[in-house]
Amino acid sequence: YAMGLGTPAQVVELVARGVDLFDCVLPTRVARNGTAFTFRGAFALKGGAYKEDFRPIEADCECYTCVHHTRAYLRHLLNVGEILGLRLLTIHNLHCYLQIMEKIRTCLDKGTFHAFRKHFASQYRPTSRIEEQRKNAENEL
Repeated sequence: YAMGLGTPAQVVELVARGVDLFDCVLPTRVARNGTAFTFRGAFALKGGAYKEDFRPIEADCECYTCVHHTRAYLRHLLNVGEILGLRLLTIHNLHCYLQIMEKIRTCLDKGTFHAFRKHFASQYRPTSRIEEQRKNAENEL
């Protein structure tokens, strides 16, 4: 049992260490602050780099938010204080966590969790690194 822990990278690592029950408000809390979780890391959508970014939060995501709304629109909602932006981001973050947990369960069942863990860790970037890349992109504009 792990309480209060739970970035996607932490969840994968904790499962590797035997944890099978989680209690964490992180996906909803960070959504209320404008941060999106993805399989590759987390990033804040309020920045200017997303002003004309008409892609979904995550390319392969099938959640309601990613299917129907762009990063630019979500950024607009967040920056004008529209509660819909927080709700849409929460939907995405919860969906992302559900997909990660589904992938973990499938890999555990198939005996491929170790390979998944290694691949996930190699692809996932902490929020600070994503923010650093976003700031660099803004400076180039």
